[in-house]
Amino acid sequence: MSKKKKPAPPPPTVESIMSECEKQVRSGLGKKRLSRQAREFWEDEYRKSIGAQLARPGSDWLVDRKRVLPVAKKLGKVAAALATGKIVLLWAADAAATAVKSDPGCPGAGAGGYCEI
Repeated sequence: MSKKKKPAPPPPTVESIMSECEKQVRSGLGKKRLSRQAREFWEDEYRKSIGAQLARPGSDWLVDRKRVLPVAKKLGKVAAALATGKIVLLWAADAAATAVKSDPGCPGAGAGGYCEI
């Protein structure tokens, strides 16, 4: 008998990538949490950049994820370090996004890649 091949996983979507990145950001935040404004800022901006990156020729999330997910965790760590209390405010989320954008792991197949804000 021949073995059945597993079906190929579905192609990544903006939402599935956002979900993976969000888990890493939360891990980096530790016990701190995002304000509504900070969460909306990141979600809106990264949803755009992830969509643009997925549309680029040569973009491959399954390859890029091993570089991007550690950057997502770093985003959470930097935001947590900037926060003055237990809640990460919009200014800290924005500053963290700016800081990690230059991380070598950030760019995917195109300049700026998944991290472009």
